[in-house]
Amino acid sequence: MNETPHIQQYLQLRSEFMGYLYAITRDFELAEEVYQNAAVVVIEQAGNSETIRDFRAWAKEVVRRQALHAIRVRDVSAKHARTMSPELLDVVSSAFLDDDSEVPTDREETRALRKCLDELPVEKRELVAMRYEAGAAFDEISQQTGSTPAAVQRALSRLRKLLHGCVQRRMQLTEGI
Repeated sequence: MNETPHIQQYLQLRSEFMGYLYAITRDFELAEEVYQNAAVVVIEQAGNSETIRDFRAWAKEVVRRQALHAIRVRDVSAKHARTMSPELLDVVSSAFLDDDSEVPTDREETRALRKCLDELPVEKRELVAMRYEAGAAFDEISQQTGSTPAAVQRALSRLRKLLHGCVQRRMQLTEGI
Protein backbone atom coordinates (compact mmCIF):
# COMPACT_ATOMS: atom_id res chain seq x y z
CA MET A 1 0.00 0.00 0.00
CA ASN A 2 1.28 3.48 -0.83
CA GLU A 3 1.75 5.53 2.34
CA THR A 4 2.05 8.92 0.59
CA PRO A 5 -1.72 9.72 0.66
CA HIS A 6 -1.82 9.22 4.43
CA ILE A 7 1.18 11.44 4.97
CA GLN A 8 -0.31 14.11 2.70
CA GLN A 9 -3.63 13.96 4.54
CA TYR A 10 -1.82 14.21 7.89
CA LEU A 11 0.15 17.24 6.74
CA GLN A 12 -3.01 18.90 5.42
CA LEU A 13 -4.55 18.55 8.90
CA ARG A 14 -1.47 20.04 10.63
CA SER A 15 -3.04 23.36 11.65
CA GLU A 16 -6.11 21.63 13.08
CA PHE A 17 -4.00 19.11 15.01
CA MET A 18 -1.55 21.74 16.25
CA GLY A 19 -4.43 23.88 17.55
CA TYR A 20 -5.87 20.82 19.26
CA LEU A 21 -2.49 19.90 20.75
CA TYR A 22 -1.77 23.40 21.98
CA ALA A 23 -5.19 23.53 23.63
CA ILE A 24 -4.40 20.26 25.44
CA THR A 25 -0.76 20.89 26.38
CA ARG A 26 -0.58 24.70 26.65
CA ASP A 27 3.02 24.30 25.50
CA PHE A 28 3.95 24.96 21.86
CA GLU A 29 7.18 22.94 21.99
CA LEU A 30 5.42 19.97 23.54
CA ALA A 31 2.60 20.27 20.99
CA GLU A 32 5.15 20.20 18.17
CA GLU A 33 6.91 17.19 19.68
CA VAL A 34 3.61 15.33 20.04
CA TYR A 35 2.68 16.19 16.45
CA GLN A 36 5.99 14.75 15.24
CA ASN A 37 5.59 11.60 17.35
CA ALA A 38 2.08 11.11 16.01
CA ALA A 39 3.45 11.54 12.46
CA VAL A 40 5.77 8.60 13.08
CA VAL A 41 2.80 6.47 14.16
CA VAL A 42 0.83 7.57 11.07
CA ILE A 43 3.72 6.67 8.79
CA GLU A 44 4.21 3.29 10.48
CA GLN A 45 0.51 2.47 10.30
CA ALA A 46 0.12 3.73 6.73
CA GLY A 47 1.90 0.64 5.43
CA ASN A 48 -0.61 -1.59 7.22
CA SER A 49 -2.97 -3.56 5.05
CA GLU A 50 -6.02 -2.38 7.01
CA THR A 51 -8.14 0.27 5.35
CA ILE A 52 -8.66 3.43 7.39
CA ARG A 53 -12.24 4.54 6.76
CA ASP A 54 -12.13 7.95 8.44
CA PHE A 55 -8.51 9.09 8.32
CA ARG A 56 -9.14 12.38 10.12
CA ALA A 57 -10.83 10.68 13.10
CA TRP A 58 -8.19 7.96 13.21
CA ALA A 59 -5.30 10.44 13.06
CA LYS A 60 -6.94 12.66 15.69
CA GLU A 61 -7.12 9.65 18.04
CA VAL A 62 -3.43 8.94 17.39
CA VAL A 63 -2.63 12.58 18.19
CA ARG A 64 -4.79 12.48 21.33
CA ARG A 65 -3.11 9.34 22.65
CA GLN A 66 0.34 10.71 21.94
CA ALA A 67 -0.62 13.93 23.75
CA LEU A 68 -1.91 12.06 26.81
CA HIS A 69 1.29 10.03 26.95
CA ALA A 70 3.45 13.16 26.66
CA ILE A 71 1.46 14.92 29.38
CA ARG A 72 1.84 11.93 31.72
CA VAL A 73 5.59 11.82 31.08
CA ARG A 74 5.87 15.58 31.64
CA ASP A 75 3.87 15.40 34.88
CA VAL A 76 5.94 12.51 36.22
CA SER A 77 9.16 14.32 35.30
CA ALA A 78 7.95 17.52 36.94
CA LYS A 79 6.96 15.62 40.07
CA HIS A 80 10.43 14.10 40.39
CA ALA A 81 12.45 17.07 39.24
CA ARG A 82 13.40 19.42 42.02
CA THR A 83 15.24 22.46 40.84
CA MET A 84 17.98 23.83 42.99
CA SER A 85 19.64 27.21 42.76
CA PRO A 86 23.32 27.13 41.74
CA GLU A 87 24.27 28.73 45.06
CA LEU A 88 22.51 26.04 47.06
CA LEU A 89 24.06 23.36 44.88
CA ASP A 90 27.52 24.81 45.62
CA VAL A 91 26.83 24.81 49.36
CA VAL A 92 25.59 21.20 49.32
CA SER A 93 28.52 20.08 47.16
CA SER A 94 31.09 21.72 49.40
CA ALA A 95 29.45 20.20 52.48
CA PHE A 96 29.86 16.73 50.99
CA LEU A 97 33.39 17.39 49.78
CA ASP A 98 34.51 18.90 53.09
CA ASP A 99 32.92 16.20 55.26
CA ASP A 100 35.67 14.01 56.71
CA SER A 101 33.37 11.91 58.89
CA GLU A 102 33.16 8.22 58.24
CA VAL A 103 30.22 6.86 56.33
CA PRO A 104 28.09 4.62 58.54
CA THR A 105 27.94 1.06 57.31
CA ASP A 106 24.74 -0.91 57.10
CA ARG A 107 26.40 -4.31 57.25
CA GLU A 108 24.12 -5.70 59.92
CA GLU A 109 21.02 -4.58 58.10
CA THR A 110 22.33 -6.07 54.86
CA ARG A 111 23.08 -9.38 56.58
CA ALA A 112 19.61 -9.39 58.10
CA LEU A 113 18.03 -8.74 54.69
CA ARG A 114 20.04 -11.57 53.12
CA LYS A 115 18.91 -13.98 55.83
CA CYS A 116 15.29 -12.87 55.40
CA LEU A 117 15.54 -13.35 51.63
CA ASP A 118 17.01 -16.83 52.14
CA GLU A 119 13.97 -17.76 54.23
CA LEU A 120 11.56 -16.90 51.39
CA PRO A 121 10.21 -19.64 49.12
CA VAL A 122 12.10 -19.90 45.81
CA GLU A 123 9.31 -18.39 43.66
CA LYS A 124 9.08 -15.32 45.93
CA ARG A 125 12.87 -14.88 45.88
CA GLU A 126 12.78 -15.07 42.08
CA LEU A 127 10.06 -12.41 41.99
CA VAL A 128 12.19 -10.11 44.15
CA ALA A 129 15.25 -10.84 42.00
CA MET A 130 13.40 -10.08 38.75
CA ARG A 131 12.25 -6.71 40.05
CA TYR A 132 15.18 -5.50 42.11
CA GLU A 133 18.21 -7.26 40.68
CA ALA A 134 17.24 -7.41 37.01
CA GLY A 135 15.16 -4.21 37.13
CA ALA A 136 12.26 -5.78 35.26
CA ALA A 137 9.03 -3.81 34.94
CA PHE A 138 5.73 -5.14 36.30
CA ASP A 139 4.59 -5.92 32.74
CA GLU A 140 7.69 -8.02 32.05
CA ILE A 141 7.37 -9.91 35.31
CA SER A 142 3.66 -10.54 34.73
CA GLN A 143 4.42 -12.06 31.34
CA GLN A 144 7.05 -14.35 32.85
CA THR A 145 4.89 -15.39 35.80
CA GLY A 146 1.55 -15.60 34.00
CA SER A 147 -0.20 -13.06 36.23
CA THR A 148 -1.38 -9.49 35.80
CA PRO A 149 0.88 -6.47 36.38
CA ALA A 150 -1.40 -5.41 39.25
CA ALA A 151 -1.03 -8.83 40.89
CA VAL A 152 2.76 -8.58 40.56
CA GLN A 153 2.71 -5.13 42.11
CA ARG A 154 0.58 -6.34 45.04
CA ALA A 155 2.78 -9.40 45.58
CA LEU A 156 5.93 -7.27 45.63
CA SER A 157 4.31 -4.82 48.01
CA ARG A 158 3.45 -7.66 50.40
CA LEU A 159 6.99 -9.05 50.07
CA ARG A 160 8.54 -5.65 50.86
CA LYS A 161 6.41 -5.38 54.01
CA LEU A 162 7.29 -8.94 54.99
CA LEU A 163 11.01 -8.34 54.43
CA HIS A 164 10.91 -5.02 56.27
CA GLY A 165 9.33 -6.66 59.30
CA CYS A 166 11.81 -9.53 59.19
CA VAL A 167 14.80 -7.15 58.99
CA GLN A 168 13.43 -5.06 61.87
CA ARG A 169 13.01 -8.14 64.06
CA ARG A 170 16.53 -9.35 63.27
CA MET A 171 17.98 -5.90 63.96
CA GLN A 172 16.23 -5.80 67.34
CA LEU A 173 17.64 -9.22 68.17
CA THR A 174 21.20 -8.11 67.34
CA GLU A 175 20.79 -4.93 69.41
CA GLY A 176 19.83 -6.99 72.44
CA ILE A 177 23.02 -9.04 72.23
